[in-house]
Amino acid sequence: MAKIAWADACQLDTSLASLEQYFNATPAYAQTLAGGLTNRCWKIDMPGQGCFVWRPISSLTQAFAISRFQEYQILKALDAEPFVPQAAFINNEGLLVEWLDGELVSADENITMTLKCMMHIHQIDPQRIPIAPFNYTARVDHYWRQLSADVKDEALLKLYQTWRDVPVLPHVDLTLCHFDLGFHNLIKQSEGVVVIDWEYACIADPRLDLALTIGMADVNLPTTVAQYCQLRNIKDIDGWINGVKIWQPRTLLLVLLWCLLAFQIRGEATYQEQAQDLKARLCR
Repeated sequence: MAKIAWADACQLDTSLASLEQYFNATPAYAQTLAGGLTNRCWKIDMPGQGCFVWRPISSLTQAFAISRFQEYQILKALDAEPFVPQAAFINNEGLLVEWLDGELVSADENITMTLKCMMHIHQIDPQRIPIAPFNYTARVDHYWRQLSADVKDEALLKLYQTWRDVPVLPHVDLTLCHFDLGFHNLIKQSEGVVVIDWEYACIADPRLDLALTIGMADVNLPTTVAQYCQLRNIKDIDGWINGVKIWQPRTLLLVLLWCLLAFQIRGEATYQEQAQDLKARLCR
């Protein structure tokens, strides 16, 4: 993390200046945080008030249909939960949340830790969360519309047309879903594990959340779904395995379009490489 004098940081990111109405003094500096494409965030240490992360609203959050106001609503609704950071402040420039000390969970740690966090999230009463349910097709279409015409070759168009619709599956209750529950968003503290970065969270089919997490972790699907079902005392394990399998190609399309859009915006080769790999997998 690079420390930057407050005045210089405000020139780099003008949204930071809006925080002066929240702090009781002008911060001395801000620190850049490494993170994902939509997480160009800042750490701010204010003696007497604590440490915070500033999560700005930008053209990137708009491109990926991320709402800081929805993120704030979710965090406030989960105020009493021990595994969620506290939301401190929201305005038209971004969201301020508490900074959490701890260690990121490493990628080689057991998937069980992730599944236990997911179980706790999925068991929260969705009626507590004042947001509309996730619309898979609308999100896919949102990404698709922003892609330049030269990217939309015949193969990609066929994948989009094949997998853009919601599958017909046996009913399960919608739950709060994180949608980015990878090791990179889990912080170990002495009291337990805390889940950060709720910008993609929504009310949705938990089998979709499972499919996304299994894809990120690159673990065995039937074994992982069975383990999740055991944690939640779900009897219809085969039905859930089948449901996650049916969601799987749709999650691949969702992430593929995300990567293509990320490459279009940022031009970083890693996103193009990931997109090519995902496209090849879907074509097979």
